[in-house]
Amino acid sequence: MKERNAFPFLLLCLSLLLFLPAPGCGSREETVARVDGKAISKNDLRRYLNLYLDDSPAPDKKTDNGFKQDPVEVRTALQQLINEELLLLSARQRGLLDKKSPADPKERRAAMRRMLIELGRKVPYPSLIEARQYYEKHPEEFRVATRYRIEHLLFPSEHEARQVRAEIKRGRLSLAEAGSRGLGGARVVDEKQRPVSARELSPELARALPGLKIGQLSPVIATPYGYHLIRIVQSRPPGLIPFAEIENRIKDAIFARRLRANYQKWLKRQKQAHTIEIFPERLKNL
Repeated sequence: MKERNAFPFLLLCLSLLLFLPAPGCGSREETVARVDGKAISKNDLRRYLNLYLDDSPAPDKKTDNGFKQDPVEVRTALQQLINEELLLLSARQRGLLDKKSPADPKERRAAMRRMLIELGRKVPYPSLIEARQYYEKHPEEFRVATRYRIEHLLFPSEHEARQVRAEIKRGRLSLAEAGSRGLGGARVVDEKQRPVSARELSPELARALPGLKIGQLSPVIATPYGYHLIRIVQSRPPGLIPFAEIENRIKDAIFARRLRANYQKWLKRQKQAHTIEIFPERLKNL
């Protein structure tokens, strides 16, 4: 099987928050850390925590007066900012970022992405043999319930879904034709490309599957996402997912672990090579 380009996947695996504003050079009182003399200010840390907490599932972490002090979150955020500065230092050393002019946020993000790609270039993408060995050693990870190949249309309204269903039942068009023509605002949900188990679908669709025969059109099924018509194309019994179906997924998972391990080793070397100062007493009252 042809190998995929691994480097776009690198950016997914090493998911750093690369969208932050450039750290400022605040006063001594505002500085919470330095990397080779480059200050990371309290405001930088606040901005980072703002972004983190805005995306957090726990809304009570933020108050009108600032943040509920969580030492673990604060230290984690600060460490991330330090890691980003180390990435930028290496990017400058390798000519991936201008050494003289201060970088704007867009340039910083681009430089860090290029640096991450550079770090991953020597990480080998797993071979077929390595993927096969992992598959054989961890069969429990690939054991699944009954899986289905299905045709699946999603409609914005129940009325439109019922109209299209009636046309299909009369034999005037197929489910695939309705999807390709966008009849009734139908959107094709591409689940025919791989078998899916009931647990991968919404509960409403999962409940409908056992009552359908191969090739039978479902009634209109309402979910929070809209109104659905489905048809089972093929049913596969429970058991191990065949290796051929999952080979690339296994390779990607192994590669992701290698990238993370490589990145952590690199960070350890960088922290030993650079002067990093942290001022814990200034991390309070953010």
